[in-house]
Amino acid sequence: MHNLVQLTRPDLLVKSDTLNDITAYIVLCDTFTYHVGKYISKKNNAPLILIKHNIEWKYVQNQIPIVHTFLKHYEHYILQKADAIITISMNEYRYFMKYVPEEKLYYIPPIIDATFFCPDGISHDFGNDRLNLLFFGSLDRVMNINALKFIKNSLIPLLEKRNLLDKIRVNIFGHGTPPEYLKLKEDKNINFLGSVDDPARYIRGADLVLVPVTNQGGVKIRILEALMCGKPVVVMPEASIGIPNKIKEYVFIEKDAEGFLKVIKQFLEGSYVKKIDTDFINSYLRENITVCNIVDEIINKNKSKNDK
Repeated sequence: MHNLVQLTRPDLLVKSDTLNDITAYIVLCDTFTYHVGKYISKKNNAPLILIKHNIEWKYVQNQIPIVHTFLKHYEHYILQKADAIITISMNEYRYFMKYVPEEKLYYIPPIIDATFFCPDGISHDFGNDRLNLLFFGSLDRVMNINALKFIKNSLIPLLEKRNLLDKIRVNIFGHGTPPEYLKLKEDKNINFLGSVDDPARYIRGADLVLVPVTNQGGVKIRILEALMCGKPVVVMPEASIGIPNKIKEYVFIEKDAEGFLKVIKQFLEGSYVKKIDTDFINSYLRENITVCNIVDEIINKNKSKNDK
């Protein structure tokens, strides 16, 4: 029920009267704020840009099956109504191409602050007596809670079964409060740090970053942040979709705990020696267009259309 309430977003049930005083030259919205954005867009004769960081009906398909069919139809409907759609994943871009003209679609890969997420700088000292694994993210989000369950209930028991826990330290940090039932603070096999002020410092202190997330949207930022700090990453297949092949050279893609264990053993044995080309990753990110570029283009298109 909690997930369903979150999805319906009762906080966005606003009266139209409260929107009448808003003046806008362009309106940006997401799937769940579309009804607000559409009203403001129509009132101001302003272009409406839909920002997509998930294929929402797929995201809720396994969590709230009862609503995913309705959400699929609604999502396809608003794709047709928006003047432009911006995606942050190539996987979403390809999916939406099936339903809207390509000229309405824009792809913006994530932007990472290279002055913050970089290989140079202070590294947190986790201790050099063990191989340091790291998981980080918003710990109250469903996709990360599922990842924590994978680490706690699948990966750690497998490491224990192979008598490797005395050689490995599992470190976890992130904002948001994880479910109490996971008992991360009490788990002797987990170094739970909670929220930290300088994520890059802790990433640089790790040997290998774990991203056992099966949701495709948004997770690329985490992968790129780790790589920009010079740290290799092991991910689930879903998380690797949309990452350029050149960058995938530094990403291990495994589908289960046995696969993650295989990668971890490479690091324990010292057989992984490839240095991450952070300069290439940084140049790839710098070449990307920005939302500002797209907004300017849409405004100019709308102006030309109105002048005719």
